[in-house]
Amino acid sequence: MEINRNLRICLLALLLAIITQSVWAQGQTVSIHLQKASLKQVFNAVEKQTTYRFSYRSAAVDSRRDISVNVTNGTVNQVLDIALVGRNLKYKIVSSKVIAITEKEAASHQLEKTPLPTNHIHVNGLIIDEGGEPLIGVTVSERGTTNRAVTNLEGRFEIEVEKGHSLEFSYIGYLSQTLSVKPNMTVRMSPDNHNLDEIVVIGYGNSKRRDLIASVSTVKTDELTNVPVSNITQGLAGRSPGLVIKASGGGIDPIPYITIRGGEVPLYVIDGVVRSQTDFANLLPEDIESMSILKDASATAIYGSRASNGIIQIQTKTGKAGRTSVDYDFNVSMAQPANWPEQLSAYDRAYYANVARKNDGLDPIFSDEIMQKIKDGSDPQNYNSTNWRDITLRKWAPQIKNAIRITGGNEKTNFFASLGRIDQNSLYRSGTHWMKRTNFRIGGATNLQEIGLKISASIDGYVQSVNHPYTSKISSYREVFRGVNDGNLFSPAYNNLGLFYNQNTNIAAEISKDAGFIRTKKNVVNGKGELLWSLPWIKGMYVRLSSNYRFFYNSIKSWRKDPATYAWDSEEPSYASISQLQHESNAGYAFTNQAFVGYDKTFGHHNISALFGYEQYYEKNEDYWAKRENFTFNIPQLEIGDANAQTNGGKDDIELGRAAWIGQLKYNYANKYYVEGSFRYDGSDYFRKDKRWGLFFSGSLGWVVTEEAFMKPFVERNIFNSLKLRGSYGETGLDSDAGRWAYMTSYSMNPKGQIVGGKYVPTFAEGALASPDLTWYTTRELDFGFDFSSLGNRLYGSFDYFYYVTRGYLVAPKGKSYLGTALGVGMPKIKSDSERRRAGYEIQLGWRSNIGAFKYDILANYTHFDALWALDEREGESSAKNPYQRWQQHKGYFDVIYRNLGYYRSAEDVYNSVAFLSGINSGNLTAGDIKYWDANGDGRITEEDMRRLGKSKLPRGQWGINISLSYKGFYFSTLFQGSTRFDMYIPGSAAMRTDQSGAVSTKFPYQLDTWKPDNTNAHYPRLMSNTNRNSNNNYIYSDFWLVNGAYLRMKDFQLGYDLKYSLAKRVHWLTRARVGVSGQNIFTISQATKYGLDPENSSTENYGYPVERTLAFTLNLGF
Repeated sequence: MEINRNLRICLLALLLAIITQSVWAQGQTVSIHLQKASLKQVFNAVEKQTTYRFSYRSAAVDSRRDISVNVTNGTVNQVLDIALVGRNLKYKIVSSKVIAITEKEAASHQLEKTPLPTNHIHVNGLIIDEGGEPLIGVTVSERGTTNRAVTNLEGRFEIEVEKGHSLEFSYIGYLSQTLSVKPNMTVRMSPDNHNLDEIVVIGYGNSKRRDLIASVSTVKTDELTNVPVSNITQGLAGRSPGLVIKASGGGIDPIPYITIRGGEVPLYVIDGVVRSQTDFANLLPEDIESMSILKDASATAIYGSRASNGIIQIQTKTGKAGRTSVDYDFNVSMAQPANWPEQLSAYDRAYYANVARKNDGLDPIFSDEIMQKIKDGSDPQNYNSTNWRDITLRKWAPQIKNAIRITGGNEKTNFFASLGRIDQNSLYRSGTHWMKRTNFRIGGATNLQEIGLKISASIDGYVQSVNHPYTSKISSYREVFRGVNDGNLFSPAYNNLGLFYNQNTNIAAEISKDAGFIRTKKNVVNGKGELLWSLPWIKGMYVRLSSNYRFFYNSIKSWRKDPATYAWDSEEPSYASISQLQHESNAGYAFTNQAFVGYDKTFGHHNISALFGYEQYYEKNEDYWAKRENFTFNIPQLEIGDANAQTNGGKDDIELGRAAWIGQLKYNYANKYYVEGSFRYDGSDYFRKDKRWGLFFSGSLGWVVTEEAFMKPFVERNIFNSLKLRGSYGETGLDSDAGRWAYMTSYSMNPKGQIVGGKYVPTFAEGALASPDLTWYTTRELDFGFDFSSLGNRLYGSFDYFYYVTRGYLVAPKGKSYLGTALGVGMPKIKSDSERRRAGYEIQLGWRSNIGAFKYDILANYTHFDALWALDEREGESSAKNPYQRWQQHKGYFDVIYRNLGYYRSAEDVYNSVAFLSGINSGNLTAGDIKYWDANGDGRITEEDMRRLGKSKLPRGQWGINISLSYKGFYFSTLFQGSTRFDMYIPGSAAMRTDQSGAVSTKFPYQLDTWKPDNTNAHYPRLMSNTNRNSNNNYIYSDFWLVNGAYLRMKDFQLGYDLKYSLAKRVHWLTRARVGVSGQNIFTISQATKYGLDPENSSTENYGYPVERTLAFTLNLGF
């Protein structure tokens, strides 16, 4: 039923899109003025102003200079119709990237043909793309000779070659292939995703990859379409150098922690406009045209203060000239915990509880009679054997995704429309935790060629609902999974009549349909309009005006209702507390307005690009809530609650503003030497008017070494096909630590501050002292790198070294607490000398080739960084004075903790060693307890013995290996992802820490490796009935409980078959047909799994929603 409903929604969107298809539009226009030019000069002029590249036989294109073209804001067709007059040539616009020039009278061609021996073979062939469409203008060459041919309008070719020789196939934008000859050949060519002519979106414009001298990497977003994730952030780890990502458990629509090169939260830019991380996460992968990771100052500085931590830039799909096409993607998946420790049975837990008591010289807590009852289940009320996981959680959590999009247009108009739907369910057996999201997008453009004006508009957004149970005992994953993993196994979930049993925390009841809920709804609508005017009287100059409007409305309805529970033999319900309801709402809107003037011009070998403009941002949002208690009837409506127990509030009513003047200048000589610079004069309302503006800049240099004459032998021998060196330096301003209105004196009012004359009168209190001198602080960035390709572009890669310094953090002066107490108010923030440094490197290396019809591409990347505080004026005096504990000038440690020295070996060892005074006084330290290092040698263990130990909590090194294989319609891709060492701390139940009542502690099989006289190298200290017996000695904050979280994970895979290769080859109305299976988090290798942990858990106590392994069926269709 759910699938049918989703299909109906998608079909409705398709119908709406078809109705609107005639509205939208865009084409590529050119202004070309040439006199006595050759064909190649005309082609070059078109290529410089469009995305097109020409494919033709050199022999077919003469060098006569007899062409005159005078076209202003005209179409490419108009130019070619003029240029080809009087020539026996014709053209076909194959795609948005390729125009094929062929001879009219020939079906196929031979050129520069060398004399052939008699042992030759005549070859007939057809060349097609991945979708089975013929490719026009493909060059077919006999390897090692000048014998060549080119495919005709039907994609066919003929050529005579020597037996035993090979044929090379090359085509702009596609990977070259070398194949053994056969009399009849069908060759399928794959797009070259590393093509140097690829357009990369960067900053407020775009650039060809060959012209990039910034540190920018791209993510193949088409690989995310079939990955079974609920949002795109979950599929990014390992796909790009520089991206450092750490998941924080599983659950409904989780967003991992994402940084670029180990910085703070990056900036997200969608279609040239800054958007939130949530908006980015909720994008449909099917709607994304390209994703660029902007890492150095030359790429990010132009975006100002919010871009100092890098940018993830998205360009969404738009309409394209050509026939109307429809694409549909379907994905149904099932998820289960990827790494979740088995649990001991109730009987085993009771047994080891008795062992712990025995170790402490105490009587068993469970007698033989009780142990028998647990074993045979004869007393289910008091000594049950309850499996809370099986009762509360299902084995697999389902998810369904549907996406449909339609695009089309012609040279004057185009349009694009899409609709997506995702329904995600959790592991909760009750079905009370779920997420539903609907995405929509529609847009298009029109081209008024007569005046050189392009008009485009789009609207997109999403509607999302998330539901989670809510009672007086549970509201989050922590409470739920604590109940699942630590629930009392001896207590039943249901009473004698099959109703929820009334016990302390019956987690099955707490997450049931009878419980309350927290229901979060998000509604976002984003609209954008843009005018692009190519000035007809100044060639190369354009004006771009755009305005983006974002509206959002979020609401949270929190219905705290306890489920009905029952005594053992009763049908009379009881409730832990009376229900209450709270409504919260947050609504607002934001404008981003941009006005730019640009200029792009080529003078011989000199290429110049300039940009100047203004950007303004305004945001307003409001936040309100209302709450009522004492609900007599369990109806979740505010008016049902007690009006006398109502409270209301408005936490925020905020207006924000930013503005900036922006400039950029790019120059290159002969596509060989590059110089670029940019500035941003940034304004923020976080500061007073005379401190509000800051000027920041960046500069970069690039050198394409392979364009030099001395490199020609290396290029001809394929030692280097390309080699580019680049470097950049820049500054960006930051205002994030300033705080709103910190430059103004603030007061708070208490309406009932004092009683005067028997009546309440308001009072005022002064806030923190004002900081009128607050202003920008800066991050300086340095980057050096190179990009290369070799061996016929089969081997390719890049390397970057980066260094960041942030200075002038806004902090309160030292002695804040003392002075604040004396003055009665907090001290103001000032611009300090605090400095933080971050440096590292990243590598990417790939190899792509083919063995006949078998194609493969292997791409690996690695990122490493380190960071430290060179000076931090926020550090307290006690740690700053202790060289072993201060955090300044030190990098990559876990925390300041105690160092363990293993276990006490005997009572004599205890007697002759130093320890915590509390542990000594307890009289219960003995062999098998943990011994600690007296670091300062004062004969006792105190806080002064704590040291910087362990590895950082965030991995300093992350890597990924992407493997793509294909063979005659079959395709397989996989991503292996992992990290270097980082440390995880095991607290709580995962470390067998018991409470003061001496409750059962041993819950998992991996905890059975405890210290015993015959097992002195155990993972765990001696088994105890109560950790307080030795004053918690074994669970002090120490490196004993640190676990190496480094891991190797098969992050995802895709396996499928392209039906268009053979089975549906002749179904012409079907342009795309793929079926397959995919998965995520298939297996993990890590020391952490030995302790029942996933290295990316949100809780090392196993109180978080587990990371999930997902398997999916996928279907991709095109019409």
